Amino acid sequence: MTMTRLVSLPAWMCGLRRTSEPQADPVEVSHQRKVYENGFYRRFRRLRWLLRYDCRYRLLVMEELFSRHAVPFEHQKVYELGFGTADLLLRFDTSCMIHGCEVSEEAIDQLRCSVDLSAWRQAAFAAADERGAPVFPSSDYDVVIASHVLEHVPDDANTLLRLAQHTRPGGWGLFFVPLERPRRRHLHHARTYSQAGFLRLCQRCGWQVVEVEQNMRFDSPQENLLITLERRSSALAGLVEGSKNLAFSLVPSGFLRLFEDPLKRLVFFARQLAVLARRPAADPGCR
Repeated sequence: MTMTRLVSLPAWMCGLRRTSEPQADPVEVSHQRKVYENGFYRRFRRLRWLLRYDCRYRLLVMEELFSRHAVPFEHQKVYELGFGTADLLLRFDTSCMIHGCEVSEEAIDQLRCSVDLSAWRQAAFAAADERGAPVFPSSDYDVVIASHVLEHVPDDANTLLRLAQHTRPGGWGLFFVPLERPRRRHLHHARTYSQAGFLRLCQRCGWQVVEVEQNMRFDSPQENLLITLERRSSALAGLVEGSKNLAFSLVPSGFLRLFEDPLKRLVFFARQLAVLARRPAADPGCR
């Protein structure tokens, strides 16, 4: 796969301010809670996992990034913000301490009921506060993860800063965010990101970017169609989304990875940005 490796951004970029974008408010957070407290994590749990090709794809990307940079899956203290079904979090060995935070208390309850968490060295989970801001069961994490969460939180800069502050010096951050154009923004996303804008934001908030990859090009045309349909007919959008998920779930994630470079050459728009970053020794401060 073609990758871009970064050690740090040019000094002049660090002073640039991110373009102001709409921030999530309590109404949006309340809406998210309603969606995810309405049986979302209970009903059709096994079927839902079979259709979540995107989760399996992110798991593969995480394994590749960690392998290249010698980030172990054993004897780590790990925190994931917005862990959902905890597929990334549960990839870590039982010698690890796994912590997490969710806007959905139902997700926390379902995780405790469906997985024997006593197998891990320690497992601790907390609900986000009433505004959707993260809550941390501890600090000095070796690895922190936020997968498709930052586009929803009330304040993404403050969230990235707090994640850095709760990571030990030299610890790692893994972030997945959608790449969307403003006119193609998902209705439930508070903001859109470009690669340059998100990397500047990471730099401002105490993260040293190590590697970045644009991917999921194979899903871009389908996602654009879904966003267009959702604005007109939620029922039709749901039908198309189910069909898309079923189709992609039948294809192994490793096989989908093979299409990234050819689709890049054909100028297919990437739908996702994967960023592996590190907290420097100096205390992070959002600039």
